Amino acid sequence: MLFDSEHNTLFGIEISLTLLKLKNLEKSDMLRGNQKYFSLLLTAGLIIGLTSCEDQKTTSNVIVENDESILSSRIQYKNEIIPLDSVTTGTARLRAAVIDTIILTLVAEVDPPSYDGVALQATDVKLKGKHAYVSYNMQGETFRGGVDVFDISRPDQPRLKSSLLFTDTDVNGITRKSNDLYLASATDNPDYSSPAILQKIGLRNNQLTDNITTLDLPSFAATDVDIAGNYIFVTSGADNGAVSIVEKSGFTIFDTYPLEDARGVDTDNGDVGVIAGTPARLVVFDGNFATVLGDYTLSGATIPFSKSTIKIRKKKALLGVGDGGMQAICIQDGSLIAQIDQPVVPDLTSDLTVTNSVSADKRLMFMANGEAGVYVAATDANINSNNCSLDNLHMVGKFRFGSQQSANHVEFNDNILFVASGLGGLKILTVEFNNDRPDNDDEDDLDD
Repeated sequence: MLFDSEHNTLFGIEISLTLLKLKNLEKSDMLRGNQKYFSLLLTAGLIIGLTSCEDQKTTSNVIVENDESILSSRIQYKNEIIPLDSVTTGTARLRAAVIDTIILTLVAEVDPPSYDGVALQATDVKLKGKHAYVSYNMQGETFRGGVDVFDISRPDQPRLKSSLLFTDTDVNGITRKSNDLYLASATDNPDYSSPAILQKIGLRNNQLTDNITTLDLPSFAATDVDIAGNYIFVTSGADNGAVSIVEKSGFTIFDTYPLEDARGVDTDNGDVGVIAGTPARLVVFDGNFATVLGDYTLSGATIPFSKSTIKIRKKKALLGVGDGGMQAICIQDGSLIAQIDQPVVPDLTSDLTVTNSVSADKRLMFMANGEAGVYVAATDANINSNNCSLDNLHMVGKFRFGSQQSANHVEFNDNILFVASGLGGLKILTVEFNNDRPDNDDEDDLDD
């Protein structure tokens, strides 16, 4: 459903005037079946009907829902403290005594959107100011996907305020700039030369619209997207994988950097990092000039066409590289700053405990380790500091939401944590940290 404040204001005026005319008619005129009365009644009904439909819009392959009263049925509000279990690691310097105390509170669980009774799964989350943007795709060969927009101005009471479904398109990555969302997607729409596409969706009052522009890309699936300066960087995976560099103003491809199995991209000011797999590879771009600054071969990410993610925190790339665990890399020279191995869990096979995603802010780092759950680490200094170090990185604990619930993606910023658990939907938590310190974070990608 689409919300247009100006449009609804106009409808409101029309309804008020029509109802006033109805009120001024004599009761006897109504009883006699006055033609003017019935004409006005029909007009009012049409206007009210149009207004009630304005929150929902369906085109051939897009369904937009902006009625919060409908969307709220997907949210279950909680107020549950999530305890942290202790964790050991094979890296000696991460075994230091932990004095940090973290309080995690589960504030909401969100059911994934569904189409024809089949649930989608969350693929990416971006926190931008007072809003969170979540992308979805469908498991298997069928192309279905969607986007959710959350209002997180009150972290303990997140609101799902807008949702969009594609009936023919997976959405694998998402970012936002100004009044547009950018989606890294894959479609079976025959209008495009290959499944990989980049989509731009207009926002109105931070709600989704059906104002969608699409750009054809090479390869089977666009996997992630982010923006630096005047360029949009889009990764596409599988055969003929690449980083497509798109001019934001004209929404046309400026250049293409071939990169097999390109999986994720992130930007911080003018720095752009791209992670690829089989084995892991980090490519660093200058986002202002769209030029390559470094191309480094790493360890891990040996499972073909699986998930790997990247977060750029000043001069550090924080990577979730599957069977390579978490790796922090200096983007200036490709050197390894720190590593936390893929966890070993007695009752789980290694393919179920890969490090799917990493997110960090201030002094905390969260790692989505599949069915092993979410692992938490901390540093003694701000992770966002402008250097290639993680001061005394140490484990704090781990938590799981239940057996067979896989932690596929984490996104953490400003004391709010989103955990995507596949078909288990989203978990939204608040984070309190006893050793938190002012971070003086000046990142420009958190605008709203």
